[in-house]
Amino acid sequence: MEESAAHPAAVPHDLLATIREGTPMTASHLLVPVPIPDRVAALIGSCIPPHILEAEFDAECAAREVRRFRGPRLGIEDQADREHALSELARANKLLAAHHPLLTVRPGSSW
Repeated sequence: MEESAAHPAAVPHDLLATIREGTPMTASHLLVPVPIPDRVAALIGSCIPPHILEAEFDAECAAREVRRFRGPRLGIEDQADREHALSELARANKLLAAHHPLLTVRPGSSW
């Protein structure tokens, strides 16, 4: 049986097992995030109502602010800023969820 040409440390363990077993790999193993062109993003954005796009932007900004104020010992002003960011996130998520439930943004998510 032929070994993988890639360095073993660079390939996930379960992927090596799949290669060694001779099982064909599915496309899900090969998915790589690819940035979309500006024209495609503009086309997608033109199909979404402006208030939803604004809510999505607000939710992303608020989630970033919430992540910024983490830790067990926040000052009074930092706690107030975090609470304000959480309320902004909740308001934006309410609009996004009304449009489509999967559009909501969480503070810990990478999206």
